[in-house]
Amino acid sequence: MVIEAASKYYNQLNNDLKAVKKYIHNNFGVFLTILYLLGSLSGVVYLYVLLNNFSVDIFNFIEISDFLLALISNFLLITLYTTIIVLTAIYLNWRSGHMPDPSKTTVLKKLYYGFGYPFYLLKPSYSLMLFLALIISTYPTMLAHSHSKDIINERTMNYHLSLNYPIAQSKVTQLQNVQIVASTMRNLFVYDNKQDELLIISQENISALIPNLHQGKTIKPKSKAASSTQ
Repeated sequence: MVIEAASKYYNQLNNDLKAVKKYIHNNFGVFLTILYLLGSLSGVVYLYVLLNNFSVDIFNFIEISDFLLALISNFLLITLYTTIIVLTAIYLNWRSGHMPDPSKTTVLKKLYYGFGYPFYLLKPSYSLMLFLALIISTYPTMLAHSHSKDIINERTMNYHLSLNYPIAQSKVTQLQNVQIVASTMRNLFVYDNKQDELLIISQENISALIPNLHQGKTIKPKSKAASSTQ
């Protein structure tokens, strides 16, 4: 029963890969668009997890244009996504020409097929979509957690931020030591190292953003909730 399930799975996988290759060959532009939209989805996951670590819901601030640009919100994000796509394409291309024959197995291979039996009950297309969903959600989540820790520990670039008009309740137009967390078409999300809080500043309120190349670490007061400014 296990061998039959494995044989059926790999035969279907071989047919699916041939169909995908044919589709890509005939609709290459559409395929690239799908890849970019999937990458944008991973970018949205990244932004959601990153800002959620600072108690901010990105979906209260994101627009369609931000979704389309989400993939390029972090250089490492697009690098990892491109690497994953290339490696997956290389593997699937290799697999299409090296499909295993479960009927010709050793004892160890039979044990291997037996261990993966529940997996072989799925359609190959479903298993590929499951793999894709895991990739899209996992690597941007890990990257976002890592980035948020770097921000909290002041391991990213510090900036001097000048505003066109004072932020709410403080009459401050100069922020001496902030780190960029994320950016959308309408807002810039910065972490104020001195106040230990996330500030949401409208793009139209930004006058200048200058790197602090020799800025030391800041002594922080107690943490505060994120505040929104205009």
